[in-house]
This record gives sequence, C-alpha cells and structure tokens, in this order.
Amino acid sequence: MTVAFAIARIPLMMEELGYGKNYIIRWRHFQLAAHEILSFDANNQYYLLIAPRYGISVKSNSGVYNYSDPSINEMQYEHKGKIQVNNNNTYPQLVLFIQVIPNHF
Repeated sequence: MTVAFAIARIPLMMEELGYGKNYIIRWRHFQLAAHEILSFDANNQYYLLIAPRYGISVKSNSGVYNYSDPSINEMQYEHKGKIQVNNNNTYPQLVLFIQVIPNHF
C-alpha cells in the first residue's frame, strides 16, 4: 500500500465504520533489528502497512502479510487487534505503518 492510497482510503474506511471524521492519524515508523519480532496490541485501532520491504512479515487478527511465503494467497495491508511484525532479514529494517485511532464519543 502506498501513502497516497492509505491517506485516500482512511476517510472512506472511517465513514464506513461509522466514525465519520472522529479519528486521529499517526505515523508509526519502527526500526527492527535483524530477526527481531515486535508485538503490540492495537485493539480499536487500525494499522495500515505502507510499502513493506522484502523479508518483513505481519500477522494480526485481520490477516497476514508475508511476501516471501508463497503459500499465502492474499496479503493484508490493514491490521488490527494483536499485531506481530517480524524482520526475517539478517540486517535491520524500517517498517512504516499509518495508525488510525477512532474517537469513541
């Protein structure tokens, strides 16, 4: 997913979910060491994976992204719930997400 597509998609997604303009957008740029695994909870939040590099995999309650796994027939760029990000490379990698936090009021 590109930044431009994500920025265009977010208002539509939030409208569909009933939040209208009641949300916050944050850039989340993680640096993962070689073979590092990052896990975090994103309950009631949405993480959009932006232009992932080869060797990065993401698992969440919404699905899986892992370009290097040929057994996965559909990659997910939108993640929520418990999220696990893996750097499967032998060198550090940057992983960019756009975090969308709906306001519940």
